[in-house]
Amino acid sequence: MSRGVNCSREPHQVGHRDEGSSMILALVVMVVGTLMVLPMMNYTMSVLRANKSSSTKLARIEVVEGGLRATFFDPLKLYQACVESGGNTAVQLAVPPGLNIESECTTIGSQQRVEVPEDFRFALTTTQVGSNAVIPAPYVATPEESPLLNGTISPAWCTSMVPVGGADKVPCGKPYPNNGNVDPLRWLADTSTEYVDEKVFTPLLPAVANAFAYAGGYDMIEGPCRVFFPGRYVDDVVITGSTPVYFASGVYYFEKTVRISGDANVVVGAGSAPGCVESDAVAVADAINVPFDAYSNGVGGTWVFGQNGRLVIDTATPSTGAGVNLVFNRRLVANTDPEAVMNEVSIMSVNGVLAGTATVDLDIDLDGDLEAKIDLHVPATQVYGEPPVDAVNHLYKASNLVSTFGPPVSCAISASVPGCPIIDINLGTTAPVNVKIPGYVSIPQGMLSLVVADGANVNKRIAFGGGILAAQMAVSAVVPDFLQLGLLNPVVQKTFKIVTRTVSGSPRLVATAQVQVNETGGYAINSWVVKSEYVAT
Repeated sequence: MSRGVNCSREPHQVGHRDEGSSMILALVVMVVGTLMVLPMMNYTMSVLRANKSSSTKLARIEVVEGGLRATFFDPLKLYQACVESGGNTAVQLAVPPGLNIESECTTIGSQQRVEVPEDFRFALTTTQVGSNAVIPAPYVATPEESPLLNGTISPAWCTSMVPVGGADKVPCGKPYPNNGNVDPLRWLADTSTEYVDEKVFTPLLPAVANAFAYAGGYDMIEGPCRVFFPGRYVDDVVITGSTPVYFASGVYYFEKTVRISGDANVVVGAGSAPGCVESDAVAVADAINVPFDAYSNGVGGTWVFGQNGRLVIDTATPSTGAGVNLVFNRRLVANTDPEAVMNEVSIMSVNGVLAGTATVDLDIDLDGDLEAKIDLHVPATQVYGEPPVDAVNHLYKASNLVSTFGPPVSCAISASVPGCPIIDINLGTTAPVNVKIPGYVSIPQGMLSLVVADGANVNKRIAFGGGILAAQMAVSAVVPDFLQLGLLNPVVQKTFKIVTRTVSGSPRLVATAQVQVNETGGYAINSWVVKSEYVAT
């Protein structure tokens, strides 16, 4: 009988050697997990907290930088807003709503057009034999104050007219030394159609659109604002109401009177003086019933007067208090533009005599002295081109408003006859009047007259800052409170420091930029820094 093997065991005896190992392993895992996970969790929480703080800071950095970028959205408006700031006088700038920031600018540098004012072209020129710039002299500069002011224009007369010993005396450049020469051709020897030192500037005519423009102007979709567009105006333009008026940038040609009176508020072209629209583009896009050929170009405006066209500024229309405000922005186009040579010209006349289908030189005997043959010689102005062309080819008509033998006197409002000044300013009441024409005035066969009645000099500011060329010019014995006649050295570019900062919360951040901005809107950023700002509690 063979022996068997008993393979049966009691259930409780199976695996008794591994009893409790799972719990040990679990405890080990828990211990190891505690040693690893808790630090990891602390690390994660620290990272999250740091990330939140970093995100908050980055967000606030973006806010102040965004505020800074917003100031560069429209550089022309930035220039207009900051141009009056000083090194210690900040101007508050608009910021996007809801960002809880503030922005300001200060001026830290300026660049003038001519570094050496002595190199300016002549500031005041009269072309008629025996003529002079008849200017009273309540302020007489000493040679030390203004050594360049000599010749025949009053005794050392200076612009920014103030009483002797007053403040704000601003040299106005030098007059042409041969004003009123007995030789009517003498002045032509010293002329140039370009900006040349020591020369009389005789600019050519700019091309003008052939489209006839509406003399009444156009209303805007939003806001009280009336807009005019470059082109040809063959009817009187009369602006006397209180609705602000804007002439879009470009060249305007007038064959009849442009009269500004009452409470007229007029800005010509884009530039340092803002108009009643945001930009030329907005004017073209949003004017009601604007013609399809409406346009603008460059910045600033140039007004050309032909046939019976003239500029009349008066106080004959009663003012409700605001008075007359007429401001030109200097005409500027890109240097690559062929007509850039005519930059900075505000007012011109079409010179010469219309002879059939051509324009010829003006030669005229003013005083009837047969021995003197002519007393006024002015070449016919041509339109810029390669080569220049006769003005009639662009439908220009020579001005009929030719200087007479007598001194300039104001004409009746409705008059446009020979002898009437092309620029006729007649101020007979105490109503406020502000006229600023910073560009060149070229009316060599016409006259400029400024007449102020007794007691009407108060609240008057008249400024011609770009130089004047005329057959004759006269200012009455009574003068405005402020008068500029001459050639000022304009500031063409400013350097601003723009600061944008958070106004609450933490961290307080400030973004600072230095930017060069010219009056046409071109700009360059010199530096850009963002840093934390300590705020005392």
